[in-house]
Amino acid sequence: MNSDARLLLRGGIVLTMDENLGDHERGDVLIEDGRIIEVGQDLTTDAQVLDCAGKIVLPGFVNSHHHMFQTALRSYWADALDLDYFMQSRAGADALFHQYTPEDVYWGQFGGALQNLAAGTTTVVDTSQCSYTPEHTDAALEAIRRSGIRCVFSFSPSFGDHEPDPSYAHPDDIHRLIENAGPADDGTLVRVALGYHVDEDLFELARDLGLPMFAHVNDTSWGYVLEQFEKEGLLGPWVTYIHCLGLEEAAWRAIERTGGKVSVSTCAEQSLAMGEPALQAALRHGISTSFGTDTVGIAPVDFFSQMRAAFHWQRSRIRAAIQSNSAEVQPISVREILRIATLGGAEGAHLDHLVGSLTPGKRADVIALNARALNAAPVNHAPGAVVQHMDTSNVDTVIVDGRIVKRDGRLLGVDVEEVMQQLERSAAGLVTRSRATDILFTGCRQQ
Repeated sequence: MNSDARLLLRGGIVLTMDENLGDHERGDVLIEDGRIIEVGQDLTTDAQVLDCAGKIVLPGFVNSHHHMFQTALRSYWADALDLDYFMQSRAGADALFHQYTPEDVYWGQFGGALQNLAAGTTTVVDTSQCSYTPEHTDAALEAIRRSGIRCVFSFSPSFGDHEPDPSYAHPDDIHRLIENAGPADDGTLVRVALGYHVDEDLFELARDLGLPMFAHVNDTSWGYVLEQFEKEGLLGPWVTYIHCLGLEEAAWRAIERTGGKVSVSTCAEQSLAMGEPALQAALRHGISTSFGTDTVGIAPVDFFSQMRAAFHWQRSRIRAAIQSNSAEVQPISVREILRIATLGGAEGAHLDHLVGSLTPGKRADVIALNARALNAAPVNHAPGAVVQHMDTSNVDTVIVDGRIVKRDGRLLGVDVEEVMQQLERSAAGLVTRSRATDILFTGCRQQ
């Protein structure tokens, strides 16, 4: 379907994630020219009709922190703790990330984008950390554009002992990427941003170029630094802070005062034993919060897993607070979790003016979840069905910018078998070149 066609999603349970619009037990969503035109009941129009009876219709999920280039290394670090992951991926000449060719980057990005789309995630902030040469970066962007996903490409430095091409230093190439991308309008699917840790020059560059900034910020040492950046005018609502593990109160106050956003990767952070997820701290400070998935080498990418992990972890804090006589923890609701996964993600990606809710005028990034399934029916509480019971098998229809990319549970126009074969080939080459064949399939921590 072309984005300029009229499309009517009819008769579904509609969760708009727009406080002014509310929800509809039975409603319709009208899309035209890639944009949401109207949400209501019994809409009549000349349009292609998708019967959404028995489905829950809502905005697509928004992943605010992901490394799609790593897709071929799925579950490679399933048993890893944080030191295992960082040492094996980046340290030394044989580290896995240092083996990437532009072709590996391409298939990782393409396969990763398709995985997100298939799971109902329509927007991804892709933290690119494999830009060793312009060819690596261009391969990543080519794959993203081919996939049809909405993406904020966070141009980030390659980490570890393997230095990039001396003529290709981060962040200088951002100027070429901006020029190649051309002027952005509402229908632009791929946008560029800057990413790194807390670096004064980079924060200044992001501010001066008017680009979103995605910064990894962990441990207690950042409070003073962020306060200094705030005084210099380097912090603002254009900054999204990733993970935020172990931040001291001064850092949280600086983020709150300057309108910053926070991205938490609850599954990956807990799997690596990196520390207490920052969800509760962000909620306590009233900071816009979103979900990221980090790397598929560690944890799942689908948002059903992310939402449940966050919901259950936050609920566990209630008992922990009682036992430790600490400040009272208010239980989060499934509706709040669903908001974080959609509109909160759009805020974290700096795209909430375009996506994240089914607000007329926004771009049509919409998903329909099959609720006539044994894991979801009967639907007594629609947000609860999505957050607590559904999984990727329920993702029936996915629409990005008015274009159907998945229908009746199948991705359209994609040879999935070829993609999997290319990812398998890439994984074998990466592991062989890194001399890590002894740990493939057996776990990265030998017993």
